[in-house]
Amino acid sequence: MLWCNKSIHASVLLKEQRAIHMLLYDPVCPQMSVVSGIYAPAQVHQKPSFWTHPKDLNGVMDSPWCLIGDFNELEHANDKRGGRILSPSHFDKINSFQNGIHGSSVKCIGSPFTWKKRLHMHLIYERLDRAIIREDWGQLYPHTYITHGCFTCSDHCPIILTTDSRVDRPKAHPFRYQNFWSQYPESTKRIRNSWQTAVYGT
Repeated sequence: MLWCNKSIHASVLLKEQRAIHMLLYDPVCPQMSVVSGIYAPAQVHQKPSFWTHPKDLNGVMDSPWCLIGDFNELEHANDKRGGRILSPSHFDKINSFQNGIHGSSVKCIGSPFTWKKRLHMHLIYERLDRAIIREDWGQLYPHTYITHGCFTCSDHCPIILTTDSRVDRPKAHPFRYQNFWSQYPESTKRIRNSWQTAVYGT
């Protein structure tokens, strides 16, 4: 879990075998909230006890709550591309959990897949990693969304959680020099002064 100290204040509430619970203070709101970094088991026999624990935590969590990480579960059939078709029962665990805590998956912008594997010469993509927010988090940060980083040294890609609405703002247009500017003597002077300015870095 990585965050920007200039934007929020974070401290570890609790470390567990498969979770790190962080208490966050957002000076902009200002408001306290909790973010839990999750690493769910892939082994079927370990899943029942894992999913029971965050359901129990929901009853005592009195701050807006967001869970983010590798849940090792799919929410919908379109969370998978390639490989065998899964039965509807494969989507029960994460949907049941979300219903139980009055939560929902955060919308993803860009490619939805966070995990990939080549199996029998076929490439399989799945969305095993996600962010789940309770209703109280959604009210606090109504513009929350996630994006995914690139696959590098792992078969998972990083998840980037954003709570502001900059994604909805129009993008700035790139600067382009207009030839007719050269007709004005002032533009030549400005260009010469800028070109002679000492710049350090790239």
